[in-house]
Amino acid sequence: MMKQLIRFALMLVAVLALASCTPSTPGAALKEYMSALSDKDYEKFIDGCNISETDADKAKEIRDGLVAMVQEKGSKTIEKKGGLKETEIVSEEMAEDGNSAVVTFKQHYGDGSVKEDTQKMVKVDGKWLMDIGK
Repeated sequence: MMKQLIRFALMLVAVLALASCTPSTPGAALKEYMSALSDKDYEKFIDGCNISETDADKAKEIRDGLVAMVQEKGSKTIEKKGGLKETEIVSEEMAEDGNSAVVTFKQHYGDGSVKEDTQKMVKVDGKWLMDIGK
């Protein structure tokens, strides 16, 4: 009985630890993905994209293509502006169903420029992802 209680307690702690690592708002998730982009962790950035392809091989092909594109083109654009210094979340507009949102954000660059933009976010299996459309 005591072993079962200890196992249950450890399992509960593990679940809570995992849940605390997952951003709970679309803005927090977007900020995390932009931070990965700033850190040149292109795979983590693309992991934040909703790739709705059901064929695993096709989804991997799409993902790999996006990583290569962001690495080549996105990094050059960011470097020209002196790097991405900060992503500021301006607002989050949540849909009534709670499974999609539009996040307005500002990107602050090393050269002092600021760009404001919006990103549609969708919740997939409890995780907020960037909706990149089809």
